[in-house]
Formats: sequence, C-alpha cells, structure tokens
Amino acid sequence: MAASDFIYKEARRITHMCRTRNPMKIARELDIHVDLNYGFDSLKGMYLAIKRSRFIILNGKLSDRDLKTICAHEIGHDRFHRHLAKSSALQEFMLYDMKQRPEYEANIFAAELLIDDDDLLSLIYNGFDTYQIAGELDVDINLVLIKIDGLNMRGYDVKAPYRPRSDFLSV
Repeated sequence: MAASDFIYKEARRITHMCRTRNPMKIARELDIHVDLNYGFDSLKGMYLAIKRSRFIILNGKLSDRDLKTICAHEIGHDRFHRHLAKSSALQEFMLYDMKQRPEYEANIFAAELLIDDDDLLSLIYNGFDTYQIAGELDVDINLVLIKIDGLNMRGYDVKAPYRPRSDFLSV
C-alpha cells in the first residue's frame, strides 16, 4: 500500500469516527490540546508531544481558514510523525516545504481530512476550476490540487491543471 493510500484511509477513519471534518473538533476528540498563541510572528503552528500529552499550538493571528488548514496539518503530524516531536517540537516555519517527507505527508493528510471526495468531484463535474473549488470549499488551492492528485491515484479520471506549490504553507 502506498503511503498516500494509508494517509487517505487514516483521514477517512478519523472523519468517520469523529463525525466531522472540523480539525479543532477532531483534535479534541483525539485528546490533542489546541492552544492559540498571539505572540508568534512568522510561525504558523507547531506540534509537541510531551510524555503522553500532545499539543498543537497555532498562531492566533491567522485567518479562520488558515487556522483550520494548519490544525489539520498538525493532526497529520500527530498521526504519522509523533516520534519526531518527542525530541523537539515540529516547528512549521522551517518545515513546511513539501520536499521534506513529513511535510508532504502532513499536507496530504490535511487535504484528505478537510475535503470530501464527493464534494470535490461534484464541483469538478459541474465545471468549477480549481480557484472556484478552493473558494467554494474554503480551503487553500494547493490543498485542492493535492486532493485532486489523490483522487487521480485512486483511479478517478481527474487531473490537476498544475502542481501544488511545495512551500504554500510557509508564505
């Protein structure tokens, strides 16, 4: 099984178990403490695992859409990279580059968690372009592109018009 298949299945399992795609509610259900920090400058978020407690710290100055995206991304780190956070916090100001495997996987997870297959396919089949889809679903266009790639790998005949930016969360 490819890593993206495993990530897709885990996102699907969690959304089914928690009965929501809202990452703040999902974090609560998974017993991950989420806090907002208004003192961050360029840092958008971080994931910490201290003993048996897990924390997501988000930049309180971000828009609701960005908070949702970063929280979903950090839940991805919780699910797949907890071992990396045990020695130090996963700080996103230097790790949001998708060329790094943990970041790529966390971004796939965020796309799968936030975007329902049927909702996306319906918009595609109704002629929406990727910018319109992102606006309709209130997600970053790069998550839409990542999700389209995932659908394509699962056998759907949909193509992303271009590649997502590898550093879209760092800007």
